[in-house]
Amino acid sequence: MPALPGQVRCIYVDLAVISRHDAGTGIQRVVRALALALKESPSAQWDVRFVAADRRHPYHVISWPQATEAVDRTPIEAHPGDVFIGLDFSLDSVRMHRTQLTSFRRAGGSLWFLVCDLLPAERPEWFSANNVIRYKAWLEIITGIADGFLCISQQTEDDLRRVLADRFGLEDGYATCIVPMGHAIMDSMLQEAAAAAPPTARFDMTKPFSLMVGTLEPRKGHADIVAAFTELWRQGSDHRLVLVGRMGWQIEALRDTIRNHPEHGDKLMWFDDVGDLELEQIYQACEGVIIASHAEGFGLPLIEALGHLKPVLARDLPIFRIHEERGVHYFPAFGDAAMLGTCIWAWVEDIRAGRAAVTAPVANWKESAAVILDALDDQPDPIVVQTRAIA
Repeated sequence: MPALPGQVRCIYVDLAVISRHDAGTGIQRVVRALALALKESPSAQWDVRFVAADRRHPYHVISWPQATEAVDRTPIEAHPGDVFIGLDFSLDSVRMHRTQLTSFRRAGGSLWFLVCDLLPAERPEWFSANNVIRYKAWLEIITGIADGFLCISQQTEDDLRRVLADRFGLEDGYATCIVPMGHAIMDSMLQEAAAAAPPTARFDMTKPFSLMVGTLEPRKGHADIVAAFTELWRQGSDHRLVLVGRMGWQIEALRDTIRNHPEHGDKLMWFDDVGDLELEQIYQACEGVIIASHAEGFGLPLIEALGHLKPVLARDLPIFRIHEERGVHYFPAFGDAAMLGTCIWAWVEDIRAGRAAVTAPVANWKESAAVILDALDDQPDPIVVQTRAIA
């Protein structure tokens, strides 16, 4: 049952999470940007439609981002050649509606899923027990039904292939595609949000400060940087540290350290409710951006910082070394507060002396969408297939 020559094929893009609640995290900026770019990509072959599912309703077409429009909750069904892209991090929806997705594939459609990293499976101690359980269930399901995976970096693709082989005995029978990540926040924003008036600044952005962007969670390394800045302040430095990111999990001690810090509200600031327009302002105003993650599938704030031509100081990890030619500086992966403080201050001095120039990345979200469509075009004519059985 191959697709007919010249037939317009549907791409059903899963937005089950972001269509209900957009928390403004890095992953959701990626999902939003890719969804908008796919919808806006000119193609005579593809008809892009957004879909969602919840506990009561299987996957159906939605009107996102026009949430006020009426919704027809008729379950989607595949015609030969159609594609379902699991773009959103829909751990629960995929699990609850795996039968529908399996039927979609058996009817001649294909299933692709975006994979940002494998960390919940490989480093479960960094995540809540509930999220680890949900992630592992999601990974097992998509391993059994996916035709292809969209990976946000070469490292993510390598990790995925290793995990599928080691944990599921799956060496082949699926495709992978590395999708370049864009960096422009404005391109990831909905039209109404982008056209809104800029928010009033909540702190003095005219004075120098270093910025960290990302959910506060154990692997992001915020505790190391707060300790390093505390050492700098003890030595008399007046350089400020601004943290932008919602509160995550397993960081109660860090939360208390920040809120009870003698410099909180002055040299140390944490904002957990920053929208994209305000984040754009803060990126533009900062002196530089610090990326302290102990592991990443990609590291969106790093590429966003470079896109704003801001100097970057990153933990010395392979995933960040790929940006070295763009002028990124590095600090040792392991070191005490005094060592990190010395690295930070040397980097700040380099910035002020003009020795930390960076070059902007060239990838954009339109290119990302084009890569995805090319990957789908490169697949053989779809045929009715059986679901893999995963031991």
